[in-house]
Amino acid sequence: MEYKNTQLGIAMLSILGVVFLILVFASITKPNEPIEFAYVIVVLVAILFSSLTIKLKEGKISWFFGPGFWNKSLELSQIESARVVRTKWYCGLGIRLISTGWLYNVSGLTAVELKLKNGTTVSLGTNDPDNLIKAIEQNS
Repeated sequence: MEYKNTQLGIAMLSILGVVFLILVFASITKPNEPIEFAYVIVVLVAILFSSLTIKLKEGKISWFFGPGFWNKSLELSQIESARVVRTKWYCGLGIRLISTGWLYNVSGLTAVELKLKNGTTVSLGTNDPDNLIKAIEQNS
């Protein structure tokens, strides 16, 4: 069974939208301040982290942000167990090293935690955790 899900980063894009509006306000109130570079950074981060795509195909699970940024993958044979977890709001968005291992997410607090046979843990934020778990179990 092949699986593919792309979660739009509503939370990430909302935060970056607010930052963009603050930059616009700063440009109006302080027109002589050079903040063009800040606009470039915000737009670049918005493009790179606009979504998170998770795929299962040919015995591999892979994930990437936006247009293919930070492409990572694992062989399904490396996974010992998978379960749905709820992350804490303070874990943040994007790519994070949290107390349980690496977390990749763009929106929401739901993730699938993959415990690997080597003892490490990877958590993938998703808006479709049940189908992702089912796909992992069917392909393992």
